[in-house]
Amino acid sequence: MPIKIGNFTLQSRVYVPPMAGVTDIVFRQIVRSIDPQCMMSTEMVSSRALLARPESRIMDLDPDEHPIGIQIFGHEPDVMANAAQLAQKKGADFVDINMGCPVPKITKGKDGCALMREPDLAREIISTVKAAVDLPVTVKFRLGWDDSNRNAVEFGEMAEEAGASMVTVHGRTRQQLYSGKADWTHIALVKKALSIPVFGNGDVFSPENALQLLEITGCDGVAVARGTLGNPWLIPRITKYLDHGILDVAPDEVERLIAGYRHSAGLAKYKGSRIGINESRRHLTQYTKGISGAAPFRNRLTQIGSLTDCAQILSELAYVVGGKEGQERFLRAVEQDDLKNGKEPGEGHSDRESSVQAPVDVRAVLPVAKP
Repeated sequence: MPIKIGNFTLQSRVYVPPMAGVTDIVFRQIVRSIDPQCMMSTEMVSSRALLARPESRIMDLDPDEHPIGIQIFGHEPDVMANAAQLAQKKGADFVDINMGCPVPKITKGKDGCALMREPDLAREIISTVKAAVDLPVTVKFRLGWDDSNRNAVEFGEMAEEAGASMVTVHGRTRQQLYSGKADWTHIALVKKALSIPVFGNGDVFSPENALQLLEITGCDGVAVARGTLGNPWLIPRITKYLDHGILDVAPDEVERLIAGYRHSAGLAKYKGSRIGINESRRHLTQYTKGISGAAPFRNRLTQIGSLTDCAQILSELAYVVGGKEGQERFLRAVEQDDLKNGKEPGEGHSDRESSVQAPVDVRAVLPVAKP
């Protein structure tokens, strides 16, 4: 079911919104290889930081990855407009404004969800950004600051009036962070009040969850974030379930290990061996999550120092879950990937540390979705 967002048409009802430390170009390439039509966005980037370093690698886009948005955050309308113009030059299909991030490091600076307490400023930001670019402007926000201040409906109406072409609503307040249960019924109130597309977000970890959210909220689409960690196949499985009612079987454990290795190899190639391997550790814990007997291997994966370490540990785990045949299958995939990327992956860019950084600490083992 096509969805019109400003001047472009989305062919999928699934959106993978920004996640700090996750939705970089490597992750997005993995997703594109299995679901080319879903909508995606980069990690959120500080509009203020872009003034000093306009070539932030967080904004790197692949020429073939469309539809793609660049998410910006901040609270200064003119600075935000400048960031949006940079996003347009980068080739983004839309500019997403973060007005939902609950992390104190962001909200104490009047950014993210703090803007839900200043709707007049939020309106000025949206309208100023809209006037600065020829792209659709979208907004992501929460139910409100806390349960006593649930203003998502009014905030959504304001965003539409200010020029937003789509909104994504996370079904929790800022106070909840990611605890408790997402309130889909309140998202339904936002959808009922607006005429622009609304995507619902929160607690979607299966195709069945996605369908249930759409049935309860009436939303045009579903935004899937944390459910994709170590599980990019969730995205095409949701698409097929929504469009055709077919529930595909999830990939087996060896396939998950192969994907984990390829993700690590991609990070090493793109960000340089040291940084790429360090960042891959938290992803590997997700790819191995839920696999019986994986706990001791997962502990070792959080300490790897090279792609060789990664291959060795995952190979051992492939034997545990799939026997000799599973291990051989894994090693064949590693060999194919190494041939594709060169004998020694990790010769890619290594200047990540000097670029504009993600605004939250991405060194933790478990990355956190940022609404």
